[in-house]
Amino acid sequence: MATMGWRVRNILIIILILSALLRLHGITNPYLDDQGWRQGDTASMAYNMLEQLDEYPEVFFPKLNYDGSGPQKVELEFPFLPYLLAWTWTIFGWGDFWGRLWAVIFSLLTILGVYKFSSAAFSPRVGLWAGIIYGLTPITIYYGRVVMPEPIAQAFSIWALVAILNWRKKSTWGRLLISSLFMAGAILGKLPQLMLFPVALLIGFFPFRRNIKFLLFYCFFALLGPMLYYTWVHFGAGTESQFVSGILSYQVAEGSTLYLKNLLENFQKGLSYPLLLIAILGLIIIIKDKKIHMNISYALGLWFLITFTYLVIICLKIPLDYYLVPMALPLALGAGYFLAYWQGKVGHGKRALLGGALVLGILSFQHLYYYQVKYQWNEEILGQALWIQENTEPNSVLLLSDSPPMTLYYAQRYGYRLTNPDEEQAFGDIRNYPSNYLVILPGSRSEEFRQKVKEFYREVGPDVYKL
Repeated sequence: MATMGWRVRNILIIILILSALLRLHGITNPYLDDQGWRQGDTASMAYNMLEQLDEYPEVFFPKLNYDGSGPQKVELEFPFLPYLLAWTWTIFGWGDFWGRLWAVIFSLLTILGVYKFSSAAFSPRVGLWAGIIYGLTPITIYYGRVVMPEPIAQAFSIWALVAILNWRKKSTWGRLLISSLFMAGAILGKLPQLMLFPVALLIGFFPFRRNIKFLLFYCFFALLGPMLYYTWVHFGAGTESQFVSGILSYQVAEGSTLYLKNLLENFQKGLSYPLLLIAILGLIIIIKDKKIHMNISYALGLWFLITFTYLVIICLKIPLDYYLVPMALPLALGAGYFLAYWQGKVGHGKRALLGGALVLGILSFQHLYYYQVKYQWNEEILGQALWIQENTEPNSVLLLSDSPPMTLYYAQRYGYRLTNPDEEQAFGDIRNYPSNYLVILPGSRSEEFRQKVKEFYREVGPDVYKL
């Protein structure tokens, strides 16, 4: 940043401050808002690390609180955030605030990386536009403050591209090793980030025949860690806990349902069609501009192609909006280039600013209008869990009346879940679990089910029954 002009530096600082303020909204909220399940999973991994922070590599095997009377090993991404969170709790004490703060920090690092990459590949003006678009995009605002893998995976991803671009400008073995480790971090942080690997290869090594030894070095160190880790957790988690491979095999490869309506709705709310349009226009201009190095234009074109393929193969079969988060990076880069190009064509006057303000206004409106509901959470869940924590034995095992497992994290207990939708069978299943307490979650099951539970079991707390 020392080489930046003061004007550019100050604008970038303003972008980072504004982006931080947007992401600090609800920073003290518990992990019970939208995607509370996934956030609770991340936090429970940190909880299960507390007693083994110095036990390597076992500490890095993800463990959750549910479907057992003790920590259950699962096949998930490398637990970067849980490990940081566990150490933060150890030093500063327990608090939901810390997990969100780490997410915000990595989200801001992603915005800074977007600026650095765009500036190096194109110009500081493109970097500023791309940075503010990424900073104000609704899906990156919300998922830039969640306790999930997304913030860290996005940060590793963009800095992996910054690092390989820096290596291209000054080709040392040290820089190449650093860039490969950033790419490994991106893939470990979230497996879909593997789609960035061929983009990085084009940026760093095209034309390939001149850089074979560097290319092989990069591939080895970028892929070795992820291959070893995902193999380790796949075989170590057991057949009942294959989350990553299970999603790829059952929902993607074998899934027959296409969630087109959900996809279109999630895309419009989180990213928007105007953003997609100007991003595509920006890509067209990039490809046609002879002044841009071929490795950059080819890489951006490939990135957009891979992103579209990812949209069709993955997002069309998984109706969860956070799977769209990886799309925000290429769209921000393409849209940033278009707005910078537009500004250069019409000058620094009102028309250029008006066009940019319109795009940013659409993004801000979407966040205010569509995304506020995602911050809401049920206080009854937290109150019930805290009662259990304070009034039941520390080694007690819970049986939850439904699938969402966040209660186990906040109660600091292990347990099972009644996942059978048939209430008659679910009631009969209660005796099959080695549990001490049955917990009827807020909004869970019918009144008939609750009355039947009251007939057979003694209520000792707020919808908590002794078994």
